[in-house]
Parts: sequence; structure tokens; C-alpha cells
Amino acid sequence: MLACRETLAEPILAHIDKLNPNDLVPYFEANFSESLLEELFNTNSYIGDFWGEEHNKRITEFKHLDSTCIVLNQHRLMSELENKKPNFFGGASAESEMGILQGQFNRKRGHMSIRKLLSVSGSLIQQIKPCFMMSPLSVAQFCDPKMVQFDVIVFDEASQIRPEDALGALLRAKQAVVLGDTRQLPPTRFFDSLIEGSDDEDKDDATVSLVDVESILHQCRQRFSVKQLKWHYRSRHESLITFSNQEFYHNELLIFPSPIDQAEDLGLKFTHIPHAVYDRGNTATNRIEAEVVVEAVFDHYRKYPDKSLGVGTFNMRQQQLILDEVERRLIEYPEISEHFSRNQYERFFVKNLETIQGDERDCIFLSVGYGKDIEGKLYKNFGPLNHEGGERRLNVLITRAREQCVVFSNFRAIDLQIDSSAAFGLRALKSFLDYAEKRSSVFQAPEIGLTGSEIEDEVYEFLAEHGFVVKRSIGCDEYSIDLAIVNPKNPNCYLIGIECDGEQYRNALIARDRDRLRTQVLKGLGWNLLRVWSVDWYQRRDETKKQIMDAIQNAQSQKDNQTYVLEETEPIELSRFEIETENTSVQDTKLDLPDYIECKTLDIPNIGELHDRSPSLLAVAVRQVVNVESPVHVNQVIFRIRTLWGLAKTGSKIRKTIENGIMYAVKNGMIKQRGNYLWTLDDKEVTVRRRNNPTIEWICDEEITEAMKNVINLQGAITRDALISESVKYFGYRSKGKKIVEKMTPLINKLIENGTFG
Repeated sequence: MLACRETLAEPILAHIDKLNPNDLVPYFEANFSESLLEELFNTNSYIGDFWGEEHNKRITEFKHLDSTCIVLNQHRLMSELENKKPNFFGGASAESEMGILQGQFNRKRGHMSIRKLLSVSGSLIQQIKPCFMMSPLSVAQFCDPKMVQFDVIVFDEASQIRPEDALGALLRAKQAVVLGDTRQLPPTRFFDSLIEGSDDEDKDDATVSLVDVESILHQCRQRFSVKQLKWHYRSRHESLITFSNQEFYHNELLIFPSPIDQAEDLGLKFTHIPHAVYDRGNTATNRIEAEVVVEAVFDHYRKYPDKSLGVGTFNMRQQQLILDEVERRLIEYPEISEHFSRNQYERFFVKNLETIQGDERDCIFLSVGYGKDIEGKLYKNFGPLNHEGGERRLNVLITRAREQCVVFSNFRAIDLQIDSSAAFGLRALKSFLDYAEKRSSVFQAPEIGLTGSEIEDEVYEFLAEHGFVVKRSIGCDEYSIDLAIVNPKNPNCYLIGIECDGEQYRNALIARDRDRLRTQVLKGLGWNLLRVWSVDWYQRRDETKKQIMDAIQNAQSQKDNQTYVLEETEPIELSRFEIETENTSVQDTKLDLPDYIECKTLDIPNIGELHDRSPSLLAVAVRQVVNVESPVHVNQVIFRIRTLWGLAKTGSKIRKTIENGIMYAVKNGMIKQRGNYLWTLDDKEVTVRRRNNPTIEWICDEEITEAMKNVINLQGAITRDALISESVKYFGYRSKGKKIVEKMTPLINKLIENGTFG
């Protein structure tokens, strides 16, 4: 104490006597840290002037601009390709490439073979169609190397392509991109063996020689640089991919967590069928298991008619048995037959582990088939899994589901007694069955203080003090959600995810990944997300706490209404995850269509809080949007007004306020309303408008009908499916999806019934 009186610490000595000695160091550290923060805020304008709400607006603007760049580049590419196309309507010498090609167009019979046509007009054909999609063998068969050369060749599913099959395609290209997964199916002699081998149909799959060979992927991996694609966003529940990630990918995949921990129709399930019998040595099938699987298939379509389904088996004989059982059941239950039609979007299939690679469905049922025989004995003979490369086949089989995977087996993992010398595929099967049967929560929440930053601890404590059950680090380490609040009304579901700007945020060096794509994937899975900025937490703590509580209350309200995504009514941004809605249709460049004009300004001052504006004032803004965009969906008007007001989200207050403005405008004769669409008073003629980011539910029936009439007038008689596919190209879709078919089918029926086509 005496020594301190002669230092700068002398003024604080009078206060030390009032403190517990054990509290002295913590108090000093806290005050010292506080003084450093205060100094930082005062001297660094970037941090001192930071305001989370303004920063969120910048992020929203960046997301919009980033997505817009993708669309603009698509249009730029389409324009460049269109400009390179030759003119087919001018004269041409009969000996020129154009003349030869025009001659082939006009012939009714006796056309050249594809190879010969490409050999004499290959360069012209490549001008017309610069992108070819072919198998490696087709490239060698049809493309004359003297006439057809490619700038880039892309091998997809390269793990299944033999080097000798790829060689011809490689020699025709200047550059190659080889895509594939070395943990999935390699090239195999499996079917070669079936063709060349014995005709003995009683022979088990396990006795057929399975000699895997090196693929072009393996060859290239040894000699060229490798880029691993780590994001896994197919599975809507982490249990569907966690086992493969741990067993085959060494936990290198970045898995996005689901906001639902456990649900009846989500995740990995195990169904034990103890009374089923594997007919070992005879048919090599499991009839009872096949019947249970098929019964589950029919129950699935009764409960979830909108969810696609596929069945995977461990051998071909079980596959055929299930197919036969499906045919038999369809005779008994013809009302279910529509779900098995070949015309169905993502139609039902039954495939074995050799043929299922590349397929995916909402739900996958796996029939193990192998198992205990009539005497209750379980032999360690599981066909291809016993051989080298068997683990790759298992990996492919168990990763085909987007939402749910159900495993059917007449034995449990504990029944399969194997040792460390067993084949990798067999050991992996045992581990997989054990995980499928016993899994609990996939990611365990760490104890407070063990991981995360101090701000996470403080937010955690704040939430816990208010009685919320909070879990930490939900998901993969690099892309986990810092804090997740358990829904008090449904303990298997997370109410909201809270993310801080700690080490995880700093380590994401790419803004697109950090602020757009990752958030987009998580919201697509159903997460409600809130970002808590550390500067806001330290400088505006009370305000930030209120924002957290408001977000939780809003999320609870949405969960009560059975909705998951905060911005569910807004258009989905274009990215690599929404390939079906990418505007890549070249046909649009040929159609003289006006663009969809978006309202850029409101006729009212956008100052103050939007939800405090009167209905009469907002009615003026509604009329302005309708005048520019009519006919326009109600949700589009709400989205447009809140965006022009500078808001990032549509909360319940904002939506109700704008809806009141719409009601006022309609009631006072400022606009017209028909169903969910708003119109100007002059009833102007409906025209088809080209959109950059279409949402089919927001396009009125009259505009869709006009597009279909245009297709009929241009192309004449056409099938229903083709009519839908061609019509939606007017709006910027590349292909038709399920929602599009559901929207347009009744309109086609109505036009046919009324005889108003043409």
C-alpha cells in the first residue's frame, strides 16, 4: 500500500478498502477493458460510428446487387451467344456448311448420319449450339476430331468414367474440368460380369466378380490441383449426411443445421422388421421386408402426396421384388396410381446401389434385404459391400434423401458381429445401422464459456435470465449458429437462431459467402435468424436487447402460424442453389417482350416509421406502385413499398399497415382488386412481361393465359407439358417445376373448356 502511494494508482487507494480483496483483480480488468473500448470508440471512426441497422441495410443492398450481377451476366451471355448465331434466311452455296445444313433441314428422308453431318458442318453447328451434352463414348462416336473441337470439356460424375473412355473427349478439348467424388461409385465391371458370366440366376450378387478400376477422376487427382467443394446443402436435416461426413469425408463437409431437431417426416429413421426372412441360397430376397417397404411407400403417398420418393436396395433381386410388389399393390389400390406415373415430376423409382448414383428425392426408403434367414442366422455376406469399394456404394445409397431416409432391416447393428479385419463396407454398414437406430441430437451444445466469444456468453446469459432454453454452436464448426432458442411449445424445434460477429464471422473472408449465400441456405431450411453486432451490444445494449426480444416474439408468432422463413413471401434470389429459376432461356432474346417495370419511387415522403403512417397516406403509395406494375400481386406491392421505404424485412406490423392502405385505396376507388391482384382503373390490356426473378404465384392468371395464347399462335398444336414449358420461358423460367404445373394446369383446362385458345 505504501508503495502504491508513490505511483499513479494513489487516487484509487481510498476505494480499495471498500472492495472484497477477491474482487479487486476482476474489477480492475473490467474497468481497464471498458476504458480501452471507450478509447477505441472515440479514436476509430469506423467502429465508433458503427450502427447495426445501417450496416444491415448495406448488407441488404449488397445482396441485391450481387444477385442482380448474376442475372445481368446471364443476359450478357445470352446476348453474346445470340449475336454469334449465323443468319439462316440468306442465300448459301449448296457446297457450303450453311447450304449443306439447310439441305438437311429440307429433306424428308435419307438424312446424313450425325457423325457425317458433324464432319462436314461441325463448326457451323457449334456456332448454333456451342454447348454439347454427351457421354464420353458419344463424343468419340459422333464428333469428328478434325471438325469438332471444344474450348472446355467438363466431366461430371467423373468417378464413374474409365480413363480409356475419357481419352477421346480429352483430345478434342483445349481445357478440361473434372468433377466427381472419390468416395462415390468408381467405374465397375459389375454389369460386364453379368453379361459375360454365368446364366445361373440362383447365384447371389456376392458371387459376381466386382473389380473396380481407376477412374479419370483418380488419374487427374494424382497429377493436377484439386479444389474441394465443401458446402453440403442438399440435406434438409443434418442427420442425413452426418454419418457420411464422419465416416467417409473426415468431417470436412460444411453442413447447414436444420431448425427442427426431430420430426416424424424429417431426418434419418430405422425400421426393424424382426419377422422378415432373408431367403438365402434360393431367391436371395426378403419378401416380407419388400411388402413392408411397399406398404410404407403407399402410406407415404397418402400422407405426403406432394413429396417425391425413391427406394434403394442392396441388390438387384430385392429391387425387382419390390417393383413386382408395387405392381401388385397398384391393382388393389388404383387410386394411388397417379403417383407412379412416368409423367410425374421427380417420379417414383426403385434402384439398386449400382444404379442410384446421381438420383435424389425428398424421401428415400432403403431396403437392406440381406439379413437373418429362416433359422435366425445372420451371415456376413452383403453382396457388393463385402468387396473392395463396397463402402463407396454404401455412401452413395445412404445420401440420396433431401428430407427423410428410412432404413428397413430384419436385424440390428448389434446382431452383426464383425471384427476389425472385416471389409470397410461391412464395418460402415454396421456403424450406419447403429447410428440410424440410436441417434439423438446430432450436435451437442457445449457448456457456456467453453466456446464462443464473450458477447455470445453475455447474450446467452441474457436469454437464460428471461427463461429461454438456449443451445450453442448448432451445426458445423465453421458454419454453426452461435445461439439457438428452443421453441417452448415444441422442444424439437428451434424458435430463432442468433448470430454474433465473433471469430466465425471474421474468418469468413468472402462477403458473398458470409452475408448472402450462407444466410440464404439457412433461411431456405427454415431458420429465423437475427444478427447481433458487438458494437451495438456494447454501445446500445438496451436497444439491442429490445430488438432481440421483439425478434423472438415475432418468430413465436410465425411459428404459431406454421411458417418458418421470415421473408417467405419475398422472391428467392438467384444463385447456384436455385438453378430452376435462372433466367437462361435463349428464346427470350427472340421474343419482342416488354420488361417488367418496377416502381422506383413513392408519391409520399418515406421518413419516420412506416407502421405509423395513416391508411390514406399509404393508399397514395399503393396507387403509385399499381400504376407502374399493374396487374400486380398484393404481396408484390407490400414488398415494393417496404423496400422503397428502406426496410429489410416485412414484419406483422408493416404488413398490416400496408394492407390497410390497400383496403383504403380499393374502397375509395383509387385502384381495383381482383382476388390477390391489384389493377389500375383503366383496365389496360394485359401484356406478357419479361421478369428477371419470377415468382409464379405473383403472376396473374390473365398474364399467364396471354403467354399460353402466344405460344399456340406461334407454334400451333402442342402438348400440355410442352405448352407449360414454352409459356413459362416468356417469364424467364428455364424449366417447369411443380408449383408452375399446379398454377397453370387449371388455366389450361379453363381455356379448353371455354374454347378461348388462339
